[in-house]
Amino acid sequence: MNTKATLLTIGDEILIGQIVDTNSAFIAKELNKIGIDVEEIISVKDEQQHIIEAFQRGINKSDIVIVTGGLGPTKDDKTKSALCQFLDCKLVREPKVLENIIQLFALRGYNKELNSLNQDQALIPEKSTFIQNKYGTAPCLWTEIEDKIIINLPGVPFEMKGLIRDEIIPQLQNRYNSDLIIHRDILVSGIPESDLAILLEDWENNLPSFIHLAYLPNRTSIDLRFTATGKDEVILKETIQQEIENFKKLAGQFLVSENSGKVEVILGEILKSKNLKISTAESCTGGMIASMLTSVSGSSAYYFGTIVSYDTSVKINVLNVDEKAIEEFTVVSEQVAEQMAKGVKNVLNTNIAISTTGVAGPNRGEDNNDVGTVWISVTNGNTISNKRYFYPFLDREDFIKIVSTNTLNDAVKFIQENY
Repeated sequence: MNTKATLLTIGDEILIGQIVDTNSAFIAKELNKIGIDVEEIISVKDEQQHIIEAFQRGINKSDIVIVTGGLGPTKDDKTKSALCQFLDCKLVREPKVLENIIQLFALRGYNKELNSLNQDQALIPEKSTFIQNKYGTAPCLWTEIEDKIIINLPGVPFEMKGLIRDEIIPQLQNRYNSDLIIHRDILVSGIPESDLAILLEDWENNLPSFIHLAYLPNRTSIDLRFTATGKDEVILKETIQQEIENFKKLAGQFLVSENSGKVEVILGEILKSKNLKISTAESCTGGMIASMLTSVSGSSAYYFGTIVSYDTSVKINVLNVDEKAIEEFTVVSEQVAEQMAKGVKNVLNTNIAISTTGVAGPNRGEDNNDVGTVWISVTNGNTISNKRYFYPFLDREDFIKIVSTNTLNDAVKFIQENY
């Protein structure tokens, strides 16, 4: 049986939506690499009783409780006092922690005597040990309760990440001999999740007992995640590959990539492998597609650029869209999307070009097109793929993100079908 962990984040700022809990996502990924399963993730207020109850819940369910936040010097940082109450002990001053705090302040050019709040960061529960934090002033606390462990980390992300990588993961890896957990995601598109599940039902029911399948849908595609658990990494990876081959026999026409991930990365790898260059013409996405493509290191090898033709005059004067087509069909139409793609391909001289034109909202388009309407065009000069999508219930930001992602998915499919 694998070691279980509970992740606990402490802070009102998380519960009111002021910040997003990225710490737990990072910790969960690192634990997964060494075969430790995360049972649950809990967020609680900066209130002592809530924190104590969360400690107890975590200890009852898991072998390890990893806590982030609440170790700072101000009055709203109550984690240490809650831990003391939970352990029935008192805080004691740790000279080595104080020395580390003094050194850190000196390195930052602060040469005055530390105030009482800073000095109190050297207080730790007497039943806990500490791990020095070379990235900040709050030490990591390590508390063992029989065969269970509570680990308290600072909530500042770069401090937490440094401690997890340098200290916590190596110690947990030495302590627990958990099974390996291997994940492999493939990307599927063009079929609803429920239809895919029915298509795969018999095959899924006969997967090896150590392999589990998860469906991770979004608005434009489905990630299928294979998870294999065991001791032999080679066997786990080989078995997953065998099952992917079996999947392809059943539903290969819906497979976009055997190595799922960000579609901009997948597209980039395909373009490089086929020595193709791509350009984009964006209207309703406002440059988001360009941003996604250029976020990938090395994208200059295949991505030439974009023309953000937000105003109709740019479509006409730069992309050479026929003004009569706009008058007859409106700017949000198959005809205009197609001409935009052809135009940017000619202007930037690329093998492939993609375009978007639509209504992101919240108001109707200038030609009374419904909010959520979008046309996407992909062309290589000889073959053209034009598709209409309709996302009526998305806010503006989500609409732009989903249309941008869907456009890149369409580009991946286009290349697979034509090259």
